[in-house]
Amino acid sequence: MKGEKNLIYNNIHFKADPYSYDLSFEDRITLVGGDSATGKTVLYELLEDVKQTNEYNAIKLFNYKTDDICDAVTKCRNNFIVIDNADILIDDEIRRFINFEFSNQYMLFLRNCDGLNVSDKSFKVLKLENNIISLKEEI
Repeated sequence: MKGEKNLIYNNIHFKADPYSYDLSFEDRITLVGGDSATGKTVLYELLEDVKQTNEYNAIKLFNYKTDDICDAVTKCRNNFIVIDNADILIDDEIRRFINFEFSNQYMLFLRNCDGLNVSDKSFKVLKLENNIISLKEEI
C-alpha cells in the first residue's frame, strides 16, 4: 500500500516454560482485547525480560507504574510501544500521537478503540493452542 510504513517487528518469538510465544503483527497498531485473566498482563511482564535482548531492544513498556505516561510515550521514536491497561491510561493526546507518529509500532492492551485509526487487522486476542500462545484475529 502507498504510504505504508515498515513494522518494527513482524514477529516476536520467545519461550517462557512451559509456553512458547509466537506473536505475529499485521498492522502498525495492534489492539489486544479479551476478558480479564486471559494473559495480557503476564505477556506484558514477560516482555520486561524479552526487551533486554539485542533482538527486541526496541520494545518500550508502559503501565500504571509509569510516571507521566504522556510525556514518556510522546518522546518515543522508532520503538515498539506496549501499553498495559491502555483503556485507563491513554488520553486524547496519546491517542493523537499514536495515530500520527508513524515511526513507532504499538501493541495496546485495551477494549475501546475510540479515537484510534485502526484497521480490521488491528484487533487480536491471545490464544493458547498446544502450549503456543499467539495473537489471533478477534471475532
